[in-house]
Order: sequence, then C-alpha cells, then structure tokens
Amino acid sequence: MACLAAVACVTGVAAAAGPVLHTFFEPQPEEDLALRATTAGGKMPAALDTPSGTVRAPDVGKEPDQSEVAYGGTSTPSSVDASYRIDKDTSRPDLVQYDDPFIPAVTPFKRLYAYDSVDSSFELVVHDKRLERITVGGNVASGDDQFYGDLVVDLAEDTAVRIPSVGPRARILAASTKPEVKFEILRDGADNWFVRAPTRKRVRLVLQLAISRATFGSDFANVGWSALARHVPLLPPSATPAASEVLAKLGVSKALSPRQALSLLVQHFRGFSPSTARPGATGIELYKELALEQKGVCRHRAYAFVITALALGLPSRMARNEAHAWVEVYDGSLWHRVDLGGAAGEMQTDFDPSQPVHQPPEDPFAWPEGSESGSDMANRALGSSGGGNGSGSGSSGGGSGASGPNAPTPASSGAVQPGLDGGLSAAPGAIGPDGGGVSSEDEPDDRPEARVAVAVSTRESRRGEPIPVSGRIEADGTGCGGVRVDFALRGENGQTIPIQSIAAGADGSYSGSVVVPPSVDVGDYELVVSTPGDQRCGRGSAE
Repeated sequence: MACLAAVACVTGVAAAAGPVLHTFFEPQPEEDLALRATTAGGKMPAALDTPSGTVRAPDVGKEPDQSEVAYGGTSTPSSVDASYRIDKDTSRPDLVQYDDPFIPAVTPFKRLYAYDSVDSSFELVVHDKRLERITVGGNVASGDDQFYGDLVVDLAEDTAVRIPSVGPRARILAASTKPEVKFEILRDGADNWFVRAPTRKRVRLVLQLAISRATFGSDFANVGWSALARHVPLLPPSATPAASEVLAKLGVSKALSPRQALSLLVQHFRGFSPSTARPGATGIELYKELALEQKGVCRHRAYAFVITALALGLPSRMARNEAHAWVEVYDGSLWHRVDLGGAAGEMQTDFDPSQPVHQPPEDPFAWPEGSESGSDMANRALGSSGGGNGSGSGSSGGGSGASGPNAPTPASSGAVQPGLDGGLSAAPGAIGPDGGGVSSEDEPDDRPEARVAVAVSTRESRRGEPIPVSGRIEADGTGCGGVRVDFALRGENGQTIPIQSIAAGADGSYSGSVVVPPSVDVGDYELVVSTPGDQRCGRGSAE
C-alpha cells in the first residue's frame, strides 16, 4: 500500500510539471513495522522493533564488494584459530581494530571464536568439533532480542568457513545471500558458526536473528553442582591440581553454591591489571601466575577464568574476536555472557550512526572501582550515542582483545583489509597482533637475525586441508620462545599469499597445521616461513 501511494503522488506531479524520473523517499522503519513490510523477496521483515530501538533491514540485493571486510576464507573448524594458546604480553595496547556486521551493533561483543575445554598443553580448544546444521526459521519468542546480520563471506567449495554470531544459542529466523547460492549454516559444540556451500564465491549473507535477552545480563540460576556436572568436559590430569591450588587460594569451593562461586570468580578476575612485566612462567605455571597475580588484559582474564571455572565444575567458555575477549557461563538452561573487562585504550571501527547500538540489560555483577569494561571502550569509539551498561569509573583497566599468537596477521597493504581469519588486518604503522606497532622492513634492526627451520610432511596439498608443519626459531644459538611464526605461499609470479600464524613454544620450537586457502588457484607454490621476532630475536625467514 505504501508503494502504491508513492507512485500515485509522483504521477500527479508529472502531469502538471513535466516528467519525474525518480523521487527519493527516506526509509521509514516505523512505517514498515506498522505495515508489516518485508525485504525484497519477502524473506524477512523490512524493520525490527528491538529494546535498542527500531532498526531497518540491510539491503538484501546489494552485491558484495572486494573492499569490504570478509569472513570465512581460510578460517575453518580445523584451522589454527580453532584452538587458543595464551601469550605473555600482559600490557595494555593503545588501539585495536574492530568490525561489527550486526544491527543493532553488539560492539565489542561480536562472537567470532569460542573455546570450551582445555588440552594437555593448556591450550583452550573446542571439546566437540562435530558440526550440526542450524535450522533456519521459527518465530520470535517472548523475552527475545532481535538483530540483523549483514556479512560479506568468502565461501570455499564444500568447506565449512567461520562466521560470527551475536551470542550463544542465537537462532536464525531468516537468511539469504547475494548472489544467490545454496548454503547451510552449521555450529560446533562450543556454538561456533560456520557456513558451507558447494561453490567458491564471495557473497553477502543477510540474517534475521533472535536470542534470549537474558543472555546479555541476568542472574545465574539457583542450581546445584550435580545439575551442571554433565555439561563440564573432563580436564587433562595436569590441569586439575593447578586449578585446585588457585581455587583454594581464592577461597572458592563446592561448599558454596554455583551462583555464589561464580560471583566470587567474577569479582577476582575483574580485578586484574595490565602489566609491562611479562610473566616468566610457561604452561601450567603461566596459568597460575596469571590467575594468582591478577596480571593481564581481557584475553588473559578469560583464559584463566575458564580453566579455573571448569576445574570447579562450572560450564564455561572463552569467547573472543579481533578486539576483545570475555567468558560465557552455563546455569543448566541459559548461557550468560560475562565481561571481565581488560579492554584496550581505544578502538577503531566503522559505525553507521543511523543504526542503533545494542542496549543490554543491567550487569548483575559488580565492577571493582577503577576497572573498565568492553562497553566502556566501545562507548568511546561509538560516541555519546553508544550503548552498553558500562562498568566502573573507566579510569584504568584493560588490555587487548583477541590479539596474541592466534590473532589475525597484519597484511602488507596500506589500508585496513579483510583479515585472514575473519578479523581486521592492520596497515603498516598500526597496532600489530601482539599489541605493539607493526614494524617496517626498512627500519634499522639491531636484534640478532633469527634462523628459521621448517619441516613439512608432504609435498602436495589440497585447498582447505591442513598441512602439518614443525620447526624451530633461534637466534645466536638460543631458541626464540613465544615468537610468532608466519606462513605464506609464493606463486610462480612472485606474489605472496599469507596463510596463518603459529606461536613458538618456550624453546623456540613450533608444531601445528596450516591450511591452504580455498581461494588459491591450483598450481605450484613455495611455502615461505618467517618471523617478525621479538625484543631479543630479530626477523628471519626460510623457503
């Protein structure tokens, strides 16, 4: 009816004043709501009425652009980002990059990676990597929050590639792609989302999402330990004694109710502080040092919290993206998002001021004086109209988000580009994945040059499949512990295609798998392995 009325108006003007070829009408989301208008093709509402305000749907007919941030690509259920090794950089970075594809914007809580278990090397992993299909459809339930998703995705042929969600147990009410392709959306046991299609193509994926609003802020259920036990994965034998020592020193045990224990854990881990003095320990001892000395930024807090909570018997996950990390805790019926703070000083993001920012419920947990939440960082970046329930005074606090050895690798172009694992890559001179500056090859370097050794178990590989690699980084005969090891492909035309990064162990050795991007053309390539080094070890490379 609204469209017909507009056409009649234009025709009337044309009769008296000459031809009118086009008249622009500002979008009216409230009118779309009243008329129950839909997007082109009728697959989803043209507007949503949310607790954060009325929002209009993305343009479902818009073709994806090569300059837009893209998800998917090389990030798969078996790529290096499917596990998380904590780093020793406990200092607070000045700036992080962030992209938010959701409306209302959930900045900085876009859920891109989640880990719900611990392996024998004290890395966070996904306990159950089996993928199940997410059913698209259904209705909005009482107490739901609603969102649109507007994602550019690099699909890989018959390969599940990672995409973000707004929160745990979110539901997809409608979905479409441009160009149109056949696709399915999947989730693993930690509720990481992936999209799979039979073709290799860049598409725009538009989603209508619903999720229980209580997820973002509500009291933990008054439940007993026995009701939670079956939701907690078994920890490796080495983890239990270390976590038990931490719990004993914190005065937390099963003599408390799960609700009481959670409150004490949140209070402790929100009390962390960034530190320029790097921890000296590794493995189990590194976890204990972080947890007991309350040292580190958001990723250190979330990492240590999850290990401690799982050992106690609280089902917990670490969730992260390229700018922030937090935890989720399960009460037997609902996953609760809990921000532990530790945000960066500033965040750079593209934000459409015509769209609202998500306004979550009040935080049920107290913030220590002088602490800073992720919402505080977001509010500074988004301006005074930014949402979020804030935290403490905002005068101190945080640290990095998901930087460190498993974070996106900086690209070598002069602008912000789509990241390799769905995050944002940094431009030269910007903030690197370890929270420091991205160095230039032309800058003087007095560090001893690193020697890079690499072993590859195969001479051939299929796109999208992991390649086992191992080796060692050393300088002046001593291992370069904890440095980042970058992998790339060099084609016959000399072009270099970054793949992934792996963190070296304490003695400079590394071992893992890298994945050939599904977008790479079939052909012969050299594997290039390099490191930017650290304060002691210089740059180095091997082919």
